[in-house]
Amino acid sequence: MTTSTPGPRDTDRHARSGSLARRRPVTVFLLLALGLGWVALTVPVLIGAPMEPFLLFMNFVALLGSALLVTRLADGPGGIRRMLGRAFAWRFGAGRWAVVLLGMPVLTLALAAATGSLRSPPSGWAAEAGWYLFSTLIYGALVLNLWEETAWGGFLQSRLTARHGLPVAALLTGLPFAGIHLPLYLAEGWNAEAARNLALLFLLVPVYRYLVGMHLLDTGGSVLAIGVQHASWNAAGSLGAVEGEWQVVVAVVLLTLLVALERRVRGRGTRPLGRDAERRAAAEWTAPRRRGPGTSADGPG
Repeated sequence: MTTSTPGPRDTDRHARSGSLARRRPVTVFLLLALGLGWVALTVPVLIGAPMEPFLLFMNFVALLGSALLVTRLADGPGGIRRMLGRAFAWRFGAGRWAVVLLGMPVLTLALAAATGSLRSPPSGWAAEAGWYLFSTLIYGALVLNLWEETAWGGFLQSRLTARHGLPVAALLTGLPFAGIHLPLYLAEGWNAEAARNLALLFLLVPVYRYLVGMHLLDTGGSVLAIGVQHASWNAAGSLGAVEGEWQVVVAVVLLTLLVALERRVRGRGTRPLGRDAERRAAAEWTAPRRRGPGTSADGPG
C-alpha cells in the first residue's frame, strides 16, 4: 500500500496525540539543546579548561543528539533516517553549489577590494584558496557545521517553516541560534564591546537564517547545502586577504538579498514562494508518514 505525505493540517492533528516530544517537538528540543549547550559553554569558563572539547560536546550532544532523540520520539526511526538522508542530499544544481560554496568569499573579497582593505595573503593566493576550501568542505562542513545545521536547519527551522512559513521561521530559529552563544560573550566580563557584539549577532542571525531557509526550500530540504553555507560563512570571516571583520557581515546581508531577488525574478512557478507554498514544502520533509492498513510508520509493511 502506498503512503502520502501529510500537509500542515495533518501534521497538527498528528501532533495532538502521543508523547510530549510528539506534541511539542520544538519545545522539547529547545529545552534539551539550550540547557545542555549553556552548561557545555559555561563549565570551561568556570574551571579554566580549554573550550574546544566542550564545543564538540555542544555540537554533537546538545544539538545533534537532542535533534535525533526528539525526532526518534516524535516520528519513529524512519524520521531519523529521513533527516540524516537530507544531510547528504547533494543533487541541487551547479548554480546552488556555486552560491553556497563561493558566494560568501567572493562578496567578502569584493567588498575588501572596493574599500581598500584587500591585501595579499601572507601565504599567497594559492594557499589562501586551499585553506578556504579545506576549512569549508572538510573541517567546517563535514566535521562541524553539517551536524550543527542538522539540528538548527534540518530539525528546528524546517519544522518551524512547516508551521509558520519562511520569515517567521527564520526569526524564531535565529533567537536560540544566537542565544546558545551567550556564555561565550559573557566569559570575559560584560562591557560595552561585548554588548555591541551580542546585539550585532542577534540582528544578523535572522538574516542569515533567512538565507538558510531559502536554500532549504530551493533544494528540497538539503541539509548539506546549508551546512556548506554555514562553513563558508565562518571561513570567509577568517580570510587572510581581508583586513577587518565588517566585510563578512555586509557580505552575508548582500548574499541574502541577491538570493531573495533571484528567487523572486526567476523562481515563480518553480520554487516555493509565499507562506502556504513554503509550509507545504517544509511539511514534506518533516511530517511523519501516515499509518494505514498494512503500513508501518516507516513505510509499507
